[in-house]
Amino acid sequence: MFPLTRCCTVGAAMMALTISSFAVTVSVTYNDSPGEGFYDPVLGSARQAAFAYAMNLWASRLQGTVPVQVQASFDPLGGSGSTAVLGQAGFTTVHANFPGAPLPNVWYPQPLANQLRGTDLSPQPDITAVFNSDVDGPVVLGTVGFYYGTDQNPGSDIDFVTVVLHEFGHGYGFLDLIDENTGQWLAGFPDIYGLQLTQQGVGDFDTMTDAQRYAALTSNQVYFNGPQVVAVKGGNVKIYAPNPYESGSSISHWDPSNTPNLLMEPAYFGAHHDIDLTRQAFQDLGWIVLPPAGVSDWSLY
Repeated sequence: MFPLTRCCTVGAAMMALTISSFAVTVSVTYNDSPGEGFYDPVLGSARQAAFAYAMNLWASRLQGTVPVQVQASFDPLGGSGSTAVLGQAGFTTVHANFPGAPLPNVWYPQPLANQLRGTDLSPQPDITAVFNSDVDGPVVLGTVGFYYGTDQNPGSDIDFVTVVLHEFGHGYGFLDLIDENTGQWLAGFPDIYGLQLTQQGVGDFDTMTDAQRYAALTSNQVYFNGPQVVAVKGGNVKIYAPNPYESGSSISHWDPSNTPNLLMEPAYFGAHHDIDLTRQAFQDLGWIVLPPAGVSDWSLY
């Protein structure tokens, strides 16, 4: 089990992925220097191909008219022989009370806010991502490295497409903005993801005091109760809220106790190219999610 984190970190080539007149267009800028990262002379082309494949999968499922701007790189993030952070990604800005916002005084992540508004609300990139180049070295995770194929057959290696899909789930909005030290909302406004959360036996996060919300973060009793998720699962779905709090993992992931395994769990569990329950969660956030290629009716999927 290797941790996937929600954090974002941010002369490069740009690549545009255009899927259909309904799906979003994604433009990717690689921030690596010549000869390393996505430009590594041995691994660079395979990294770019796998990254593009994952971005194509996400872009084909999200409806939008405003291009999504992405910055990505490979950097040494360290690790040990048995554990390592595989990647980090997130949206760069949040927006509230813009024309087209479904709810007042609520933060929306930049990629979603842009689609709801119908125009780009910030000159900054929408999503930034960094992946751990040490995973492909001889020390971190031993003989295990990234697999850059797209056939979901990584063997004992780590499927890079799965890692990208997971990290960009955070970038598109599967991420809370609650202060882990106080339980406070960002600048006094709830975020659209946090509004979907509830604590068993206490109540919804937006009805809690800061102290109650702070206690909920380590309660192991946090659930996602957005109506689309509840409808498909027949009830609330557990969110990862261990004690002690795990910065970068707590609250912004499905709990690993859910079955079957879900893309947005806090640790890598194997190749997984399905957005699964993230689809309904994104609908609860405000995204219009398109059916997979060849499926015209969601009831068939």
